[in-house]
Amino acid sequence: MGEREKTDSYDYEGKYQKERPQIIALWAVPRSMSTAFEKAISGSPDIETLHEPFTDCYYFSPQRRSARYGDSIAVENFDRHAAIELIKNASNTTSSKILFKELAFQAYRYVDNDFLLQIANTFIIRHPKRVIASLLRLKPDFTEEELGFQALNDLYDRVTSLTGKPPIVIEGEQFRANPQCILENFCSAHELNYTNDMLNWGSGLLRPWLPHEVESQKKWHATLENSQTILPPTIMASAIDLSHQQSEMYTRAQKIYDKIMQTVLPLSD
Repeated sequence: MGEREKTDSYDYEGKYQKERPQIIALWAVPRSMSTAFEKAISGSPDIETLHEPFTDCYYFSPQRRSARYGDSIAVENFDRHAAIELIKNASNTTSSKILFKELAFQAYRYVDNDFLLQIANTFIIRHPKRVIASLLRLKPDFTEEELGFQALNDLYDRVTSLTGKPPIVIEGEQFRANPQCILENFCSAHELNYTNDMLNWGSGLLRPWLPHEVESQKKWHATLENSQTILPPTIMASAIDLSHQQSEMYTRAQKIYDKIMQTVLPLSD
């Protein structure tokens, strides 16, 4: 990999020191309000969104990390190269910027540092207690990799090392509580025009789902697809029932959450 000046990262005063990348990544942990953020940001006239381009690679390709959802002939050859080309082709065929939202655990083993340096890397995280509580309802046998905090931490550290500065971080519950403020700050950081259309939409449908996506995609977005706006925060039960192994996962995830929260996007100018 050739040497490159480390000047493309957000400097926490809303400016890049060089030309801003046309591709913005939103790296996420599961159940972090990342898809709601993706849906909201799609209301900007300056950007197009791409939803989880590495999912099929992670679950169905020859390079897959999990066979949780079985096999699919339709995407059995969709590997890391196909996912990256999908992102780049989306950028090459539009004058708008591209935001792709992706769960960090589905991509972190497939993206190299050269790719990370070509894009603007942003992150969304949520308290692991809320993430785990939600995962238990939809994927009770989730692995630690699927919990997603370790992968997010890996990408966060790589991006920070490559650019010399910490990336933009959004906290999911803060986004639910202050969506306009978070969206305005995010748009300012990436030279996007904020519009109130980001706060309301006619349909929460992301796109039509293919047959092999019923389990890997469709069931995860039922709440969003039945909504027309960002739902406000809800009160969570004080305790959740975890196995010993899950409790250890929670402890490790909490440490990562506390670390990454130190550079969360401010809620005011």
